[in-house]
Amino acid sequence: MSFTGSAAAGHAVARAAAPTKTLLELGSNAALVVAADADLPAAADAVVRGGYYASGQACISVQRVLVEEPVREPFLALLAERVKAVEVGDPRLPETRVAPLIDPDATDRVLSWIAGESVLTGGVRDGRAIVPTVLTDVPDGSPAWAEEIFGPVVCVRAVPDLESAFTAVNASRYGLHAAVFTRSLATAFAAIERIEAGGVVVNDVPGFRADNMPYGGVKDSGAGREGPRFAAEELTVTRMAIIRP
Repeated sequence: MSFTGSAAAGHAVARAAAPTKTLLELGSNAALVVAADADLPAAADAVVRGGYYASGQACISVQRVLVEEPVREPFLALLAERVKAVEVGDPRLPETRVAPLIDPDATDRVLSWIAGESVLTGGVRDGRAIVPTVLTDVPDGSPAWAEEIFGPVVCVRAVPDLESAFTAVNASRYGLHAAVFTRSLATAFAAIERIEAGGVVVNDVPGFRADNMPYGGVKDSGAGREGPRFAAEELTVTRMAIIRP
């Protein structure tokens, strides 16, 4: 059994399918870490590219951004400038980046999740769509930080150092993909070792993937790996044969 969807639905499918083996690709609230030595314009471009495609309705869209404190202000300035330039409108037009969510209930839910949070830009309706939104300093208990928002919303939080950033990334029930922007190979390998996720991408969006790569998560983000070769391996039963002469 192979299922892609929310964590709650995936858990129900796995229980109902037992003892059949299940391959689950579930939700996430993908994190992107910006180190103090990062290429800040490239990191800001990545947050926009990775946070607002499909209007944020993707399980590996950028939702949580952890920025080292020394570069918080210049990074936010770059990000706000780029987010304000994102086109909102008809999804049939090639220039549109953000369009209405799947239904009005989804729009109402996302707006309710961001109500009362500190808004850097956006946070309001534009017709049936939500203006691309950046929130700052969202607390751990907020659904906009802790759950999968599945909308055009990115949360940015400053951290004192990289160890704090990795701890914050891992303090989630999800673990699909994460990213880190840095010029340091040591930081890149530290992220790969420390971050609890099915994939860690260095200097690109968490949504970077290709079918020849193993794709999947840990914790409530699922079990098993997709991609033709890896899905075939996941859904193949190994048999042993013994012949005594």
